Amino acid sequence: MVNVKQDTIQKIKKNGMKKSKIEKINKKVKAKKLSVSNVPTKLAVPTKLETVSIKPEKQAVIVEVKKEASPKKTGKYVMPTQSITADVVENCLNALLNVIVNHDKKKSAIFDDEKPIFAEIRCIKIQNTRGNVRFVLPHSTVASTGEVCLVTPDVKKGRKHDHEPTIERWEDILRKAQVTGVKTILPVRQLRVEYDQYELKRRLLTQHDFIMVDTRVLNHVSHILGKMFFKKHNMLIPVRINEEKNIKKSIETGLRTAILRLSEGETSTVTIGHTAMSQDKLKANILSLVQQLSTKFPGGEANIRAISIKLPLSISLPLYLTLRPSSTVKPPKLTQKRPKNYNVLEDELSTIPGKTVRVAPDGSVQLKKIKKTPVASEVAEEEIDSGSDEEDEEESEVESEANDD
Repeated sequence: MVNVKQDTIQKIKKNGMKKSKIEKINKKVKAKKLSVSNVPTKLAVPTKLETVSIKPEKQAVIVEVKKEASPKKTGKYVMPTQSITADVVENCLNALLNVIVNHDKKKSAIFDDEKPIFAEIRCIKIQNTRGNVRFVLPHSTVASTGEVCLVTPDVKKGRKHDHEPTIERWEDILRKAQVTGVKTILPVRQLRVEYDQYELKRRLLTQHDFIMVDTRVLNHVSHILGKMFFKKHNMLIPVRINEEKNIKKSIETGLRTAILRLSEGETSTVTIGHTAMSQDKLKANILSLVQQLSTKFPGGEANIRAISIKLPLSISLPLYLTLRPSSTVKPPKLTQKRPKNYNVLEDELSTIPGKTVRVAPDGSVQLKKIKKTPVASEVAEEEIDSGSDEEDEEESEVESEANDD
């Protein structure tokens, strides 16, 4: 009995010791849980209310960071009038005249001719049609050995009349005005009679370096000579000549005139001088050309991609170059200046019903469809027909009601 009691007492003591240990361990675990719950952890899953309140704050912070990191930059592109200065032109001319021209002279020492110098202009967007742009430069672009021709109107019109009196008359006029630059005078009758074949026209083109035409006969001359003369520079330069006013001044302006032939491509060239000219005169011509391009070039100076100078068979030396995107430039449109008496005749065609014909003074013919407009009588007839149809419908309804009764 005594042993049994002692065993039970020892078991009770052991159980009591275990309970006290378990209580202590539980207290420590509870303390750790409390400390862990107070510290925010990455593994903590936010509740729905927390996500609603946190999301807009995060988005706002991200937007602010983007604005600070990538601000919108507006690109400023310099125009040719601001970029091309006198120093830039001098450096290009030094490279062209002192390096390229001297190198060509060493190659061909026998043929030391005056070579023309061109300005090459490249556009961003091409114009809708072909055209010509006229520039008046400070100095003449004709070489000292160049042959200058002047095409004049006839004193007496008609093929039967001789053209020699016209030549003598204009030679006297130019002699009195002290004009020495023009070497040959070519009346319109002589042009029609003596230069009626292609080979003769080609010979006329190669014999002369500069051909001026009186504005009164410019259209006739251009039709007689053809497109061959428009491909070469300094050909068919329009000049306004008035016998009663200062002829010498008008001839000098004609010799200082340069025409830019705008083709269907991006690049076009214009003559600015020759290799025998002084560097100061060439610089003045280039700066004057750049200033006039801002107002006369199709699309303005914003439509210019590059400007460079070159010889006929040399590399081009750039004066100006821009990377302006084409989306910032509107497509240019050329409008032709027409005279006051330019009238277009329009009438109906008996051979093609439903169309009209338009004839312009230059001979161009256009056909157009006639827009059909409702006539008042036809409209009235349609209204009467619709009214009669409505009356018939009402009568039929009355008859159907009577039959039902």
